[in-house]
Amino acid sequence: MGSFEEVVIVGGGIAGLATAVALKRVGVRSLVLERSHELRATGGSIGLFANAWRALEAIGVANKLVPLYSAFEK
Repeated sequence: MGSFEEVVIVGGGIAGLATAVALKRVGVRSLVLERSHELRATGGSIGLFANAWRALEAIGVANKLVPLYSAFEK
């Protein structure tokens, strides 16, 4: 399999941006294309289980999110 010099990622959502970060960590340049002209708040929330946190740790962003995250307690 050949090597990639640059990858185009269609969609600037969570998956697209996480893919761009992961590719950068292994030395692959990427271009993220997004249809929206600006960032917007949607009023949603995201719940993350242990595997998701491990994935965020693997791409080096978990440490930036932990201070913003409110752990769910019973």
